Amino acid sequence: MVTSALLPRENSQLIRRFDVARDLENVADLIEMCFPIASDPDGQQYVNQMRKSAREMRFLGWLTRFSEGGNMRAYGFVCEENERIIGNLSLIPYRSGGSHLIMIANVAVHPDYRRKGIAKRLTKRALGYLQRQNVRRVWLQVRDNNPSAINLYRSLGFKDRAVRTTWRIRPGEIDHYRGLSSNEIKVYPRKQMAWPMQKELLAQIYPQFIRWNFPVKFSRFTPGCLQHVINFLDGYHLRHWAIGLKNKLTGIISWQKTDSFANNLWLAISEEDEDEVLPTGLIKVCKRLSQQHPISIDYPVDRFRKQFEGLGFKEFRTLIWMEANL
Repeated sequence: MVTSALLPRENSQLIRRFDVARDLENVADLIEMCFPIASDPDGQQYVNQMRKSAREMRFLGWLTRFSEGGNMRAYGFVCEENERIIGNLSLIPYRSGGSHLIMIANVAVHPDYRRKGIAKRLTKRALGYLQRQNVRRVWLQVRDNNPSAINLYRSLGFKDRAVRTTWRIRPGEIDHYRGLSSNEIKVYPRKQMAWPMQKELLAQIYPQFIRWNFPVKFSRFTPGCLQHVINFLDGYHLRHWAIGLKNKLTGIISWQKTDSFANNLWLAISEEDEDEVLPTGLIKVCKRLSQQHPISIDYPVDRFRKQFEGLGFKEFRTLIWMEANL
């Protein structure tokens, strides 16, 4: 169990609820300062949208009115010193399997104020608030190269649940290394009979307990005219390719169009077949895609790492998924 309590004001620092009207633009500045936004187009878009929203609301005269009415208060907390925001923590609600859970995100502390316990105070304050709201499951993601944050969250009762790496490449830059393209490995449109295998392999590679955070619903991968029409009407664009080795179905690669910087590939390949068929499968699938628009693959940490690197994929980030029960 995670225990927490409201923390008093320390010196001139005050931890309070995040207020969109007062804080949105300042928090955007803090996030940009604290995270590698320059190398993350999606992060840039996120921060720019925060600033745009703040400007638009201010222009329309909404900020003051909503602030006074209290209607614009949102999930999260900030740490303030002399009316300057020096720390932030966001709380993002999700639904998973009919239950309510929360993701802690955007934990940021101004560089001049780090190692002073601000992140810990923000996190404990958030956990105390969530307990009083009868929230029972809290998640967060932390980069694997941030040991101080990892140790902090573990000290507050968070447990490691999964470690995932995101790989990215532009299809036109994929490297046909060591002559891996083989005539024995075929890539062709997925047939309906492949769905049971795909569904089972997706369950292994993308476990149910973390799917709530993925930008995809695998139920939409179901073959058939009805699902195809539903996807089309919802603006859900998917393509599926089967990978065969010597006339044997070994897996499926699915492409998903997104509104983000990179489109997604979802891999359903058994671990024992990966080394033999997946490099060639990825090469042949990439030939069928736009050669400039980036693609992104979420995969278990270190699984297929050497092959991804050999093909020219770059590690975008590796995140530890952590969970706490309140």
